[in-house]
Amino acid sequence: MFENYGIRVELVGNKELFTTLYIGFLGLIFSSFLVFLAEKEANPKNFSNFADALWWGVITLCTVGYGDTVPITWPGKLIAAFCALLGISFFALPA
Repeated sequence: MFENYGIRVELVGNKELFTTLYIGFLGLIFSSFLVFLAEKEANPKNFSNFADALWWGVITLCTVGYGDTVPITWPGKLIAAFCALLGISFFALPA
C-alpha cells in the first residue's frame, strides 16, 4: 500500500558547495604561505616552519583567533587582515 511513497533526497547546490570549499582551501594555503614568507625572518619563534603558518591560517580563517601565533610585520598584518575577511566571507557564502 505504501510502496510508492518513498522519500526522495536531492543534492541541490552540490557544485557550489565544493567550489566554495575549494576556494577556501586555496585561500588557506595561499595566505599561510604568504604569511610564512613575510614572518619567517622577523618572527622565527612563531613562524619557524610552514606547519606553524598553516596552523595560524586555520585558526584565522575559522575566526577563532587564539592569539598564540600573531604576525608582527606590516606585510604579515595585511595578509592577516585579508585572511580574516576571507574567513568571514567563506562562512557566509553557503548561506
